[in-house]
Amino acid sequence: MVSPQSPTASVPVVSASLGHKAALTDNATNLATTASAPEPSVQKECVSFVSVLDATKRHLLSLSSLLENLKKDHPKFDVSLAKDGVQIKGPDQIEVERLKNEVLQFLTGVVEDRLTYDKLKAEFLGREDVKKRLNLSLKSVPSTYGVSGCTVSVTSPSRSAVRQARDLIESQISEFTVPIAKECESMLSSTEWSDILASLDFCSAKLSDAGGAITALTLTGMEKDNEEKMVVFLSTPLQKETVLSMEPGMLKFLQLHHQGLLADMGEVILFPLETGDGLSIQGEWSVCQSAAELLSAIIGSIFTKTIVVTQPGISRFLMEEEGVSILGEMTAKFEVYIDMARVHWEPLEDDDILELAWKMTTCQNFQRSSSANSIQEFTAGVPNGRNSTDARTSARIEEAKKILAVIGSDLNPQPSSLGATDIESVDLYSDQSRDTSAAAEEEDDQPQSLQAHDLQSSSAPMNACSLDEDADFLLAIQMSMELNQRSDAEDIQKALELSRSDSMPNQENMQLERAFEMSLQDAIKSANKAEICVFANYNHDLVRVDIALGKKVGLRQCEEKVENKNLRKLSSHQKRCIELIKRKHAVEISIQGTTAVLSGFKEYVSEAVVDLKNFLRRTGSMMTDAEIVKTVQWVWVEQGSSSKAIPYLPDATVFIENAWKMKQKKTDILFNNQPCSIDFEKMEEHSLASGKSVPIKRKMLSTEDLYTDGADEDYSLLSSMPEVCPVDVDSDEFQNVVKDFYDTLQDSHNKIRIIKVDKLMNKLLHDQYRLKKVSIERSSSEAQVERTLYHGTSETSVKEICIQGFNRSFCGKNATVYGQGVYFAVNGSLSVSDTYSPPNADGHKFIFVARVLTGDFTVGKYDYKTAPLKESSGVPVRYHSVTDQINSPTLFVIFNDTQAYPQYLITCKKIYG
Repeated sequence: MVSPQSPTASVPVVSASLGHKAALTDNATNLATTASAPEPSVQKECVSFVSVLDATKRHLLSLSSLLENLKKDHPKFDVSLAKDGVQIKGPDQIEVERLKNEVLQFLTGVVEDRLTYDKLKAEFLGREDVKKRLNLSLKSVPSTYGVSGCTVSVTSPSRSAVRQARDLIESQISEFTVPIAKECESMLSSTEWSDILASLDFCSAKLSDAGGAITALTLTGMEKDNEEKMVVFLSTPLQKETVLSMEPGMLKFLQLHHQGLLADMGEVILFPLETGDGLSIQGEWSVCQSAAELLSAIIGSIFTKTIVVTQPGISRFLMEEEGVSILGEMTAKFEVYIDMARVHWEPLEDDDILELAWKMTTCQNFQRSSSANSIQEFTAGVPNGRNSTDARTSARIEEAKKILAVIGSDLNPQPSSLGATDIESVDLYSDQSRDTSAAAEEEDDQPQSLQAHDLQSSSAPMNACSLDEDADFLLAIQMSMELNQRSDAEDIQKALELSRSDSMPNQENMQLERAFEMSLQDAIKSANKAEICVFANYNHDLVRVDIALGKKVGLRQCEEKVENKNLRKLSSHQKRCIELIKRKHAVEISIQGTTAVLSGFKEYVSEAVVDLKNFLRRTGSMMTDAEIVKTVQWVWVEQGSSSKAIPYLPDATVFIENAWKMKQKKTDILFNNQPCSIDFEKMEEHSLASGKSVPIKRKMLSTEDLYTDGADEDYSLLSSMPEVCPVDVDSDEFQNVVKDFYDTLQDSHNKIRIIKVDKLMNKLLHDQYRLKKVSIERSSSEAQVERTLYHGTSETSVKEICIQGFNRSFCGKNATVYGQGVYFAVNGSLSVSDTYSPPNADGHKFIFVARVLTGDFTVGKYDYKTAPLKESSGVPVRYHSVTDQINSPTLFVIFNDTQAYPQYLITCKKIYG
């Protein structure tokens, strides 16, 4: 047998031949048996079936004329090709078997020839259009072929037919080559080339392995047309557009630092995309492809880094003239591009801060204080003779009585109550029923406490009304509704503007105000954080930009303090003003007691200090919310014979008072979701729904201590901290702390007055201190390792020390003579000096009483950053602290934050004169 690798190899179908030979032997035996058997008296139709499971053989049977010839030679017999074989029917069993043998002989003689071709040729023969065309030619042999990988299998009824079919296939295939320039070879990967190949008839092509030529296959006779079309395509310059996507910053970097390279690409047209995130490359195919590959390689070699700078006002600084200039210098010096797409800063309109804060306050909704007048007084003062009931009004009252009587007959026979009436639907500016005894007790001109009025209005029950009163009540509602229809155009417009707030509950108002607050805080955070993306050719340039920018920003930072006693009691409106100053100037403002610390860029801090001082000057007379409720009362005056003054509820009073202090001419307000306005020029409250107005008044409940500093002992900087509690003045603990402190004041004994003593209970700091104490006790040679010492500090550092302990980052600012650590005084006289405990705006000074682990100590030096090593020790062991003098120390310096525990905070004040 010939090797299957040879294109002339011929392999008989052995399995089919053996099966069909066995079938021939069985048929011969059957013929002998049939010849010896007597013929039946009744002739029946005989059927035989030849199984042909091989689809290729069935196809060959359909192509050959065998079955047609058998039917033609034996017209009484039916020979047909079925789904999985050949069926033979006829009247004679012997003849049926003979026909069957002929079919088996055909199948036994089928031969398959396997030919191995290169990939291009095998794929060409495997194309459906080529197979269809060649199989038409092979039908006359008859033969068929199939393709599997690079192997082509030709199947025919005989070996001679196989050779004939193979020769026919070879003669139908024609190969030709088309030369192509090296620079044009990239065109063969374009969609245009694929389209050309698809348009050619029966043609496949590929670039030759050696390059420089295209190898093509087609059917014989089509070579010339297909070759001409390929040559025309290759000779026509192919235009191409390639889009190279990249970050906008990357594109800017290419334009800035690779101008020469882009300019040298004259054979292509470069267009930045409108979106700024890519580059369009247009031109001849090969040149365009080369340009895209080159630019892609350059982009892949560029280094990027996102630098996050967190400093107050950094975004504003980088986007204003000086910052832009600095970034420009670094861009040129380090050959980088700095992308500012993530840096956001929008200047705040140079509005009045107080006015702007007030504008951000949403239209507030408050509950209405209950009126106490009678139903008869409800209709008092209504124009057009509504005080006296005319005939028409009487008729309407009688009709209302009938309706109420019918309703009452279906319910419990009890008199109706105003408590069942929807009070919100009643005109709030007319008098409602009230207890006459309560009215007699009330005096118009005497100011009332809000708490007493609230108790009265909430606890006094509504009296039951008679049928006549109920009728009057319904009529009054009807008249009020008719009167409402006479609102002028201005009121209607105002009501429309407030229509959304009209139905808005308190919770939604609060959500809207929180949204304003979140927007403000987001703007402040955005101003204090800048994310810049830097692009460079070398990684070390990114590091240089990071370091240089940090230095430039750090040199321009500063901190200023503003002292003012009003800072410790800011209202919510005033706190929002502080936030707006931070937003306007892009600075950070932290308030500790009566001290405001402003930090950020020098220029911005200076601007903010001016605004803050101006704000504090203008709001010096403003009170906190609690003070307003305690000292001021706003009332509205009922219309009627009594003309009683009804106080507004506390939250409404605070709102109205703040508007009054803001010198607002008018302000919008909601009472029970009904739109109203307060007119301070006319001193009236005006209902937009009913069109009515009532007078309003401002009364002072108490002026005692309103403009004084207040009692010093009531003030505590640490009142909001849960781990701090005041020490009772009458306790032994207070007396002991104060006595020990006074004993160390020396000449300052009569110049200091104790205001308050707070005890600190920071468990974490105390546990750390205890562990450190055990360690020092084991290693110290001194009998006394712990001392009670004093540490004076500024108001701004008090809370930090209470929370974090004596951290060297904010301690030791005033002295470094004996080392760069935390300083403690043996005597309180040193701590109370203004150098170490500067007074705040109220003159308050803050002295910590601390337990300090001094352990083994030596004399310190200014350059010590830690306690020195003991010279006498054989192993490297350090002292625990340093001092000014060994024999009689007046101060100690520690370098480990856990060696001291703040136990008490003494708030004191200097006495002058």
